[in-house]
This record gives sequence, structure tokens and C-alpha cells, in this order.
Amino acid sequence: MSNFNTTLIVKNKSEVIFLQLDRILFIQADGNYCNIFFADGGVINTLTYQRAEIARMMEEQCPEIRENSFAFLGRSYLINTDYVLRIQPSKQLLTFSVNRFGTCKKTYIKATTKALNLLMMEMGKRTEQKE
Repeated sequence: MSNFNTTLIVKNKSEVIFLQLDRILFIQADGNYCNIFFADGGVINTLTYQRAEIARMMEEQCPEIRENSFAFLGRSYLINTDYVLRIQPSKQLLTFSVNRFGTCKKTYIKATTKALNLLMMEMGKRTEQKE
């Protein structure tokens, strides 16, 4: 990722936030807000943007990163596919693998079977394009 701009700048009336995209694990929709979960365990709660707005900002500011490393998962999530360890549609689970403080920790999110199957197809297409 080092060849690309990896910092997303998110502005609103009261603040400017600089997000290191390679540290983001996933973004979760929460109505008109979103929560950003980081690989190191940090969280930014109730950011006053919708998930789709954050994705649009990524496409404008960091198109290579958005295209290659982030994917929608159903209506609720925008995930960083670089951290995906396992997709299990039959169990409706997506598992991320992250290194925290020298140990490997797994983080799970639940999603529909359909959303996980679509993610598997998208990640498969990305893999084929890289070859």
C-alpha cells in the first residue's frame, strides 16, 4: 500500500479526522452514522457520515486502496479485505486475523449467507485479476 495515499481525510463542521486506511478493519453502518473499527482494537464511534459516504470519500481520495482493499459486505459493513482470514457463509461468519501486541487475535462479524457469498465472489475476481 505504500505507493498510494493511505490517509483518508474526513471533515465536518467541528473536526478533521485523518484515518490510516491500512489500520481500518471495518466500518459498520449505524443509521446516519458509522463506527470505525481498527486492527489495533481502537474504535471511532458515531462518526457523522454514512458508510456509503465514507466509501465515496475513499474512492475520491484513495481510489487504488478502495478498489483493491475494501469491499461492501451487505448493507452494514465496509470491510478491509487485507485482514480477512475466513469466510463461512454456512455459519454466517466473517473472520478477520489481526496482530495485536505480538499475538494473533481473531475478530468475527456476522453477515447474511448471501452477503458472504457475494464477498467470496468479489475477492475471487480480485485474485484472478492480480494473476
